[in-house]
Amino acid sequence: MKHSVLVPTIISMFVFTIGTLAQPRGMRDQTIFVDYGDRFYAETYVLPTKGADSAQLTVFFRMASDFLTFVKVTDRSDIGGNYKADMPVNIEVRDSLGVIRNRQLWRGTAYTNSFEETNNKNEFHYGWAQMTVGPGTYTVSLEISAQKESNQKKLKLPPVTFSPGRRGGQLSPVMFADPQEGPYGDLVSPFVFTGNLPFVARDAVALLFVADETPQTYDYSIRQLPPDARDIRWWQVSDVVESVTSQPGIVPVISTRSTSDKPFLEFRKLDAMTHPIATMRIPVPVTALVPGRYELRLVRRGTSDTIATKFQILWEMMPLSLRNLNYAVDIMRYILTDEEMDRIDDGPDSERRAKLMDYWRRQDQTGATTYNERMAEYFKRVDQAFFAFSTIQEPDGAKSERGKIYILHGPPTNVSRKPTSGDRPVEIWTYANAVNKTFTFEIDDKGIYRLRKIAATTGDH
Repeated sequence: MKHSVLVPTIISMFVFTIGTLAQPRGMRDQTIFVDYGDRFYAETYVLPTKGADSAQLTVFFRMASDFLTFVKVTDRSDIGGNYKADMPVNIEVRDSLGVIRNRQLWRGTAYTNSFEETNNKNEFHYGWAQMTVGPGTYTVSLEISAQKESNQKKLKLPPVTFSPGRRGGQLSPVMFADPQEGPYGDLVSPFVFTGNLPFVARDAVALLFVADETPQTYDYSIRQLPPDARDIRWWQVSDVVESVTSQPGIVPVISTRSTSDKPFLEFRKLDAMTHPIATMRIPVPVTALVPGRYELRLVRRGTSDTIATKFQILWEMMPLSLRNLNYAVDIMRYILTDEEMDRIDDGPDSERRAKLMDYWRRQDQTGATTYNERMAEYFKRVDQAFFAFSTIQEPDGAKSERGKIYILHGPPTNVSRKPTSGDRPVEIWTYANAVNKTFTFEIDDKGIYRLRKIAATTGDH
């Protein structure tokens, strides 16, 4: 397997500058228009109220910008952003017989600062609604009433049950949240990922509400489950085995600091408990886990009372180029020798995926988390190059010569285009950073950009 003769030279300049450079004009991030998934998620939980036979059902939801129709903000007193969109969501609650018990049209406003963000599939806006229900089991359905007909989207959440007078046991589905640090005290931000947990470089908490009248200790475990046939296989991780104590009378409330950009929950002590209710905040060490399927199991100490729930850790914005094994291996040509390439590319898919992951684990400079920033950045650049430099002559922009430089060095500090006497315009990429080089590309007779010159960046840029 032979690769470009430029590889040995380029490898020596392999420098990552993660997240430090803005995209030059004309080189915008096209991956914001890529569909990475459903882009409409919701969570719900139900907790008893002070009334004898009533509970409050809370629904959180989030949607991507591209579901909405944005207009330019013309009112100078509206300081939310430069563009805004109506966020209409129909919420319907049915009981176990299918009878509609509550229906409402929720409306909110989403803002963005730039036109590009209005079509961004990766930027989300949040909303929430609360309603009172009586005893029973309920199914919540949501529908975005978007102006774009192609973006009509429905969600049906797993049933939730309210049983007044219940003693012990789980009150509501597990909800994962992001603990917040800062001056605002004890806050968490729900991930709103339809019962799942995002693969991020920080730890999380699982919020579990139980019918405990007094503090109870639970021994819990988080165990990795075997992958399904269609799952991308990562490596095996160790079980998490710890304990947690429930906090009776402590309940979450929606914080006044919540916005359409991020909701927050804060925890308050009830003045009096009409029903047994307690909150457990279970630490989930996401930084020690990998994407995949898991089971959270809790056993109340001294009893056989067990609560078990299955969930997934999902890399929501996993680069498309990394999802396809054959493409992922092939596009690593820029950083591997022929021997390394052949070694990774040998064997069945399960072995090839394992060897690909092992390679990137060895490149991880910190090793403090399972989220590999170097791997994520490399394939994010691949995705960007694929779209940014795609032409009729070179449909895969990541395999073009401009794509190669972009993948290895990231976005240039400056891009300029100049005509030449031979009627072949050139494109000049300047890196005024640790790369410290200027790359000159020229369009050949076939309309393909060719790398013609590499020079040290001078001080006048």
